[in-house]
Amino acid sequence: MEEIQETAELRRAKKERKYSLLYVDDETTNLRVFKSNFRKFFNVHTTASPIEAIDILKENEIQVIVTDQRMPEMTGTELLEKILPDYPDMIKIILTGFTDIEAIKDGINRCGIYKYITKPWNFDEMKGVLDRAMETYQQSQDSEDHLKELEDTNTELERRVKERTEEINKINKRLIDSIRYAGLLQQSMLPNERYLNRIFADHFVMYRSKYLFSEEFIWTTSLNFRSEDYTVVAVIEFDGKGIVGSLKTLIADSVLNDLIQDRKIFHSGDIIKELTQELDAAGSKELQCEMKVSVALFDNNARTLQFSGINQDMIIFDGDEMVVLEGESPEHANDLMADKIDITDGSTYYMFSNGFYNQENQDGVRFSQEKFEEMLKSIHTKPLNEQYQFLSQTIDDWKSDSGLNDDISIIGFKL
Repeated sequence: MEEIQETAELRRAKKERKYSLLYVDDETTNLRVFKSNFRKFFNVHTTASPIEAIDILKENEIQVIVTDQRMPEMTGTELLEKILPDYPDMIKIILTGFTDIEAIKDGINRCGIYKYITKPWNFDEMKGVLDRAMETYQQSQDSEDHLKELEDTNTELERRVKERTEEINKINKRLIDSIRYAGLLQQSMLPNERYLNRIFADHFVMYRSKYLFSEEFIWTTSLNFRSEDYTVVAVIEFDGKGIVGSLKTLIADSVLNDLIQDRKIFHSGDIIKELTQELDAAGSKELQCEMKVSVALFDNNARTLQFSGINQDMIIFDGDEMVVLEGESPEHANDLMADKIDITDGSTYYMFSNGFYNQENQDGVRFSQEKFEEMLKSIHTKPLNEQYQFLSQTIDDWKSDSGLNDDISIIGFKL
């Protein structure tokens, strides 16, 4: 009983922990603005000198470092590359102008950069990135206990069949580390509750994977800068037969950020077209896999919605009227249309992969898309948290004691 209580107290302490970050920028005005914005959320250390930054890291336990790229003493990438050997687990974020993006991309692997943010940044964007960075750091720390158990098991195997197990141990550890890391990165890409609460009036996210990693993911962003006010939601599914599909989700997350936040493409069909081309260009022919995708782009100023999809649909409930926006077939990926639809107050929107209605029960019967749509008709007036509970209970009852035969991704929301 005491051990259970201690574990609960440990989890509560982690949740209440105030993380520390270091912000490096040679412009002192930027330091003051940054600290003023984020000191109530984090322990914020600031300095205008990269050399002094190294001393701060030695004297304090820092989880995240944010640095400007252009500084007189050394560039941001040079600073991150210098501290990488001593602080490999620290989350590293860099601020850069649009003209320096290619140089930053070249340094991502060399410097261990988690994310780059283009200037000028806004509060919501920076806060969202910092929240996800802290969560990624904590998840990485929490996974160390599990890795320790795995190492103990491998040591025992090594004792029994030493010659063969040494090689198996090396291969096994690389594979498991890769899978765990892919899973952690995928979890960090999912929109967190605080971010979703800022951009939606109400919402739920249902995300279940068959394995430690998933071939699907849900992506959201909001862009509110000067005259622009957009909300974008995407659901992507890869048929990569395992780890290839999960790797594609990591690439797609980075590409979508570039298309929306940096290149400012505000046409849902063009977003899918550019995403498809970028993914096709990434990796060898063996890494190619089929993609199902849907993108909804809300123009909050014009109060309009654009939707485009490939083998994925979107469902809208305007009052009791259900509207199904159907995705196109893959051969139309380069010329997807995106008719503008007026946004109606109180409407509920659903975007999803086919995983829910592809689930088979113990008799091998699929749930079916028709049953899925009828289910949404019956629950769309309920609060979205109750809808999530209903969906979860329904699929648990349908699957009974058997595991998932496909990943599930659903997001329901009101603007």
